[in-house]
Amino acid sequence: MDVQGSAQPDRVRKRRRRTMACTQCRTRKLRCDREYPSCSRCLKSRTPSKCTYEDGFLWQQPSTVTTTAFAPDRGTVVSMPRDTPVDTPRDSGIPTGSTRTESFPTSEPPRRAMAGGPMHHEYHGLMGHALAPPYRGQPHDRERKDCFLETVLGAPKAAVNQETYVNTSILHRPKRLAPASELGMQIPSQVDDAHVDEEEAPLSPTDQLDLAPRMMMRGRETKTRFSGSGIFASLVAQFPDIKSFAEEIRLSAPIFTQLQPDLRRVKGGLFKLMVLNQSFPDPTTASLINLLPSRAVVDELVRLYITHIEFTHRILHVPSFLRELDQFWAMLDSPASTSAAFAVQLLLVLACAWNLADLASLQAKSAGELKCQSAVEWTLHAGKWIENLHTKRPEINSLRLSILLILAHNSHGMKRSQAWLATSTLVKQAMMAGYHRDPSRYTRISVFNKEMRRRIWITIVEMDLQIALDRGMPPSVQTFDYDVAPGLNIFDDEIHENSTEAPESRPLSEVTDSSFQSILCCSLPLRLQACSLMHSPRISCRYEDIQRLDGELNRHLSRIPAWTTAETNDIVTQHKVILWKGLIETKLCQSLLSVHTPFAIEARRESLFAPSARTRMDAATRILSSQRRLNEISRTLSLCTLGEWTIQAYISICQSLHTTEFDTSSPSHPLSSSFNLHNIPGIPESLLSLVETVLVAFEERSLLITKGAKDYSFLSTIVALVKSRLWPAQATMYKQQVVKRVLSFAQILFDRHMNCDHLGDQGMGSFKNNQLAAFMAAPTMVPVMQPEFDPNGIQPPPQPGVISPGEFDPLQPLILKLEFQKTQPSQCNHSHLVA
Repeated sequence: MDVQGSAQPDRVRKRRRRTMACTQCRTRKLRCDREYPSCSRCLKSRTPSKCTYEDGFLWQQPSTVTTTAFAPDRGTVVSMPRDTPVDTPRDSGIPTGSTRTESFPTSEPPRRAMAGGPMHHEYHGLMGHALAPPYRGQPHDRERKDCFLETVLGAPKAAVNQETYVNTSILHRPKRLAPASELGMQIPSQVDDAHVDEEEAPLSPTDQLDLAPRMMMRGRETKTRFSGSGIFASLVAQFPDIKSFAEEIRLSAPIFTQLQPDLRRVKGGLFKLMVLNQSFPDPTTASLINLLPSRAVVDELVRLYITHIEFTHRILHVPSFLRELDQFWAMLDSPASTSAAFAVQLLLVLACAWNLADLASLQAKSAGELKCQSAVEWTLHAGKWIENLHTKRPEINSLRLSILLILAHNSHGMKRSQAWLATSTLVKQAMMAGYHRDPSRYTRISVFNKEMRRRIWITIVEMDLQIALDRGMPPSVQTFDYDVAPGLNIFDDEIHENSTEAPESRPLSEVTDSSFQSILCCSLPLRLQACSLMHSPRISCRYEDIQRLDGELNRHLSRIPAWTTAETNDIVTQHKVILWKGLIETKLCQSLLSVHTPFAIEARRESLFAPSARTRMDAATRILSSQRRLNEISRTLSLCTLGEWTIQAYISICQSLHTTEFDTSSPSHPLSSSFNLHNIPGIPESLLSLVETVLVAFEERSLLITKGAKDYSFLSTIVALVKSRLWPAQATMYKQQVVKRVLSFAQILFDRHMNCDHLGDQGMGSFKNNQLAAFMAAPTMVPVMQPEFDPNGIQPPPQPGVISPGEFDPLQPLILKLEFQKTQPSQCNHSHLVA
């Protein structure tokens, strides 16, 4: 059928009527509402950047046109400055109704080869500069444009959903009309809008993607705080109903109102007032030495540091450090001849290892009483000494002190929001000292110091990358910013200050003091590239690039050495190797999580991303399984491997289970991971058992750091939310378990510090009496089915949905309400809201 009809050869050609519809609607012969800057149909199809009008449309006002580009396939079109209407994620914390004046590119950014070589732009097919933010347009007078449009087009209806952060403009792909037979053989131009069936063309791995990763901006005006996609607050926002769930918990537990002042203290940390915020004079060499515990305690903490921390970071040369330690004890009676820098270094080493030790065991070895806040005080005094140092030209000892200070802060949950700034500054200090350049070029550096410089640089880059992943921020450097070679895979005693030749590096399959760093260096360029890609303002790449990244990361996972030890009775070496393998696997899996999470969230709407959903679940499961395995072996190993990656994996599994049950807007494909989670019996129970086992380990860590109650409470409430959705009949029990865990956590924390001065005049407050027992004895308490006791802390549900009373969370409702209040514009400027 000839839809357009045949032209009459003798008809006089009339003047062409000026086209007012956008090029997209006109090409598809659809009715256009002529909205500016983007019509509603282009908005609905998630392609607002393609909504353009012909030059004649704006002939009266050429000043409103930013640029005129010639597109060979469509003729001359105008790319207008767009206040792009978008859907803001509910967790973004940005008020609705605001707009962003920004012109997004309508085509793939050009691939440019610069003089620096391909390393600057490509790594295994990925372009580093393909991640650049979209081109910015200049802001225009919005009122002037609106008046002009009303003059030319009449008064069109107002645009809707104009918010500040693009989250729905994910895919730039064409849409096609349904076959004419499906439209009843009607002429497309005569088909009513309501009956036009627009089908999205299937997405190909080679199609260009433009994805806005999740973020959160809290605050107002010029005082704001940005949280990237990997940070805890952004991860929690993947649960849209958690706010209402937390409110239900709060309303069901009147005891929270009674205990509010004490729970607020628990949330802020019991060290906050009397330790962290207490002023003290500038430290001197004598005051630093007086902070040190007895030598037996120092030796125990140094042993723990070397075994579990030093060989995974490579900060010190262990033989040199132990020799200096012996000299330090020998000169302890004459502080004038003692190095204050070494005293600070020793205090930070002790602080890093403090939480790995058993306090009762240390107290038995100590000549005096050890306070629970000793390590925090060591860190504070060392930090103030470093702050007053004012090093003009950084050298290796000052870099070591800065690294140890960051590790000590992380060990005790201090200054977490400043960690990314600290590592970025450290990177720049090291670059100013030339540590990013290969020392083999210079003859005035000894063999020993060349090796130490290589180790320190790789350690700094790894720390910066890790904190960037944890905070959802880009790394400070890429591989093209440095040319220093990795350190040698050798034992520390194979090299010393008087070495004239570098020892030969051993095979990676052989266990040495530097094996952990040597293996991680193999995947460092890839992990840096992945972090930069996924934490850019726009993720601009092809899905085949994501699959290539996935393949490379999995290749490194498969090449982790077995590292068998010859001595079967050498428990220390065996545990050290187990820790190394677990940490390497965890770091690689965290990069996989970072790469696949944005696509896994979209997998239910786009079948192309189904592999990302499966890989995300596999990586998260591997992280938590490794954590559970180490927790079964040793408490110390478990504490060494707990980190932000554990939280990310924990929430990833919970979000997959929650989405399976909560999001029924689009069906799952039978081969998708969500379909398997929903339909294969036993999978949700097994995953929740794994999650709750890790929650037990996380509880122990949260009790040790200065401020861990809030994160722990969120994690407990999230697992209760997921269980309530999976098994609604027992939702009341799960809510009460959250209340119980809140009270249990607070009670344990106050009991541990009952005799400490830092509790202040308030002391234990209401928790002098056992509030958990009072809550359990309340007549409204729903009986909880008791599972079989497991001494390892692994307590799988005896039937679907039932968890043990020892695995659920404390502190959640108050803090959840508080956190979500922070996202409201009227309360964003408060940093210490309480429920």
